[in-house]
Amino acid sequence: MKAILWFFIPLFAISFSTNAQVSQDSLPTGHLPDAAEEYWPESKDTIGKQDFLQRIKHNPIRDGKGFISVGGTLREGYENYKNYLWGLGTQDNNGYSLHRLLLHADVRWNHSIRFFSEIENSLVIGRNGGPRPVVDENKLAVNQAFAEFAFDAFNNSHLKLRLGKQELTYGIGSLLDLRDVNVRFSLAGGKLIFEHGNTKIDAFLMEAIQNNPSYFDDRLNKSQKIGGGAWMTQTRANKFFNKIDAFYIFIDRDAAQFNQGTGHEYRSTVGADAWFQTGNLGGYSEGSFQFGHFSNGPILAWKIVQSISYKFQDIKFKPVFSLNCAISSGDQSLDDNKLQTFNPIYPRGVYYGYMDNVGSSNMIVVHEKLEIPFNTRLALALGYYKFWRESISDGVYLANGLLLFPSSNSARHVSDMYDLKLSYTPVTNMSISLFAAYDKRGQYLLQQPNTLGDSRYLAARVEFAF
Repeated sequence: MKAILWFFIPLFAISFSTNAQVSQDSLPTGHLPDAAEEYWPESKDTIGKQDFLQRIKHNPIRDGKGFISVGGTLREGYENYKNYLWGLGTQDNNGYSLHRLLLHADVRWNHSIRFFSEIENSLVIGRNGGPRPVVDENKLAVNQAFAEFAFDAFNNSHLKLRLGKQELTYGIGSLLDLRDVNVRFSLAGGKLIFEHGNTKIDAFLMEAIQNNPSYFDDRLNKSQKIGGGAWMTQTRANKFFNKIDAFYIFIDRDAAQFNQGTGHEYRSTVGADAWFQTGNLGGYSEGSFQFGHFSNGPILAWKIVQSISYKFQDIKFKPVFSLNCAISSGDQSLDDNKLQTFNPIYPRGVYYGYMDNVGSSNMIVVHEKLEIPFNTRLALALGYYKFWRESISDGVYLANGLLLFPSSNSARHVSDMYDLKLSYTPVTNMSISLFAAYDKRGQYLLQQPNTLGDSRYLAARVEFAF
């Protein structure tokens, strides 16, 4: 009952008084992956509309000094694996259904005070062996519930203090992401947001939420703390580098597990990334360096990412070809107390492609991708990945950083993966997607005694935002 109240409190806990008003000058953001970042001011799409889904996005309160926005997303999907994780563990060859419903309420009391709540209902149906831990099922949970207080600072700068349960998403999701698998990932704590012109700086201190599969049984995971001294984002219109990030993140984890062993991990990550665009050529660069302590030894790890894309304007459908390369460090020796394994912290739930397989730790990846937009509604994406271990003294890890296979042989080539995605958008707030992937084992996996065969994946997904 307490958890249900967390969702509905924003609708009734309106007992403050102030002369500040919600600005009507900003443009609506539209639907975003994290609904907490949406903004739906009064606009031509909400004034006098009879359509229910448009009216609920902006409901004025207090004689127009504030408003309430209500919405959500419904996602239904089907997945079929043959040799999930190359045959490791319980297998399901008949496929299963995935369901997720997110509902949120956003109360903008005025320019200075805001309350946001979101509940989640995620289910897996028909999977042999039941739901996979953490990522498949959370029958009912308060995914986000926070209060936000905004203040005007110096020289047209703005400060926001956000307290409560919330999601973190930065960059391309390689370090911090809401983990958009069937079950979302959130944290609890505080975040201070500083905005000045085209620069935004976030500082946060939080504890991870431990997702459990039943009703309102999520708990604080006190063994996993995370903080950001600063994550700075600067957007630069009409510049070659149109967006630049710089960041510092630290994590404090009990009983972290790597190929080297299990122990207490205190790790700092510093880095930067940049997006560039000139004509038809675009791209993305990222570099990260990690240091700290693991058990009784030091941590020294790193990752480099480079992505380049080109849009062929003179070819029918104007396809886009991209080449992406990434290298992340692995542990160099089991005979010393140094740990060189890169930790992706809290990344995307599926890191490479569309099927659940390897993550970014101890990995060299080359990814070629061709995107063909047949029109504004229908598009096809074709991809090829090649994976190698960066260090043959380290193992292979999942997307969340958990050890999947140990360093049991000297082969470097892990696998080759081919995938495709066909997407159709009948209306702006609805998408229909079909996925297929094939992950062929390399010599490293072929020499693993518990892999049964190459992985094959088929899936379909329908998502509707309102």
